[in-house]
Amino acid sequence: MSHNRPFPVASRRLLLLVFAAAIALPACAGQVSSKAGVFDARKEEFRLGERSVDLTFVKPVKPRTPQYLVLYATGDAGWMGAAGAIFERMADERFTLAGYSSKQLVAPDKGSKRRVPIAEAASFIDAIIVHSRKALGLPDATPVIVTGYSRGANLVVFAAGVTSLQHNVAGAVAIALTRETDFLETPDPANRPAGVVVDEKGRIQTYPAIVRAGPIPFAVIQSKGDSYVRSEEARKLFGPDTPTRRLYEVDARNHGFSGGRDELLRDLDEALAWIEGARKPE
Repeated sequence: MSHNRPFPVASRRLLLLVFAAAIALPACAGQVSSKAGVFDARKEEFRLGERSVDLTFVKPVKPRTPQYLVLYATGDAGWMGAAGAIFERMADERFTLAGYSSKQLVAPDKGSKRRVPIAEAASFIDAIIVHSRKALGLPDATPVIVTGYSRGANLVVFAAGVTSLQHNVAGAVAIALTRETDFLETPDPANRPAGVVVDEKGRIQTYPAIVRAGPIPFAVIQSKGDSYVRSEEARKLFGPDTPTRRLYEVDARNHGFSGGRDELLRDLDEALAWIEGARKPE
């Protein structure tokens, strides 16, 4: 039987219609499209050395005051599910945003045993912050609220705890925080700073590292049914709330906040408002 027979006319017409519909769809930046009168969204590639990532910028028509840059990182599934909903919620609430997909960022290191040195990772995040401020037309000293979901929540712990980045950070919100990082190189035991705890596989533990954020307001939002770290366990690891620490426990079924998405977004709103009230830009 020949496999080179042309498509029937009806099938060819259907393919043409599908193709025409695809190219007619509006461009979507990180699953967030511009909303007239609310915000403009666009995407551009950011490259530093051999590493690159697509940054999604959201600029509100009427920015919140005082104005912050909110840096956001998704989890390993990219912009799907809760990760995209979180970013869109912040855009709707008129935050000035720069976001990226952790899936894309860690892709070059997947399958290898290489772990990224802390200094190298810090330089890349600092460069993203500097570039994002410029791209969004923000002053160089605009304070940053670091936010992230799942693997992206590891960025939050990292950025709030590394000395070379802390001058940028006014607050932090880690959502669906996992127990450990698996991409950062562990500091030498002889020079390991306080708060850096590793497991038997040499992975930095995230909850103990939160102490390194010092006075930076730091919130964690965790699902009661999270298969990685349930909110009950997160509370034990996190400790009691303080003037600079808050843990939100969401009544949801899993790591993706199924059944509790609305509560997640309300807690996100509250955490961001808390940071805005706690740390006013100078």
